[in-house]
Amino acid sequence: MTPLSLALATAAATLSVAAPAAAQLPALPAPERTIVAVGAASSPVTVARADRRDNAAIKTAVDAAQQKALPQALAEGREYATKLAAAAGVTLGPLLSVSNAPASPYGGPFAYELGPFGPGNFCGTRTVAVIRRDKSGRRRVVGRRTRRLCVVPPRVNQAVTLTYAIV
Repeated sequence: MTPLSLALATAAATLSVAAPAAAQLPALPAPERTIVAVGAASSPVTVARADRRDNAAIKTAVDAAQQKALPQALAEGREYATKLAAAAGVTLGPLLSVSNAPASPYGGPFAYELGPFGPGNFCGTRTVAVIRRDKSGRRRVVGRRTRRLCVVPPRVNQAVTLTYAIV
């Protein structure tokens, strides 16, 4: 057997084995008529003045604000979906899916939810350059200064995308 005929025979055998396996996959259901609505809510992050330099306290306050904003976002999404269904002259059915992924890659989650110093880290060290002017008036870096910094986000935003069936 020549190398070419061996390769063709191997390819034919592989295809004949793969075809029945693909035929056994369950058929996908027909796409349903749906309504997709987005709900958004915002909640302030409240941290006691004494705890504004404590990473654990800031993280707890951010988590609490997220938990407060999430039901509000879901309620807003449901309200908007109901209005869309009424305007379209259809009845809103059951909820099919919920997602908190942003609808656009440019409008992603606000960075404070992750933490400016890494996921869940709201306190860290920042290094800044010390700049002075020399005799000729040019600005020169003469050193670096490192300091501990904690960032408390003012608000936490939650956005959800809800998909409802139309009945």
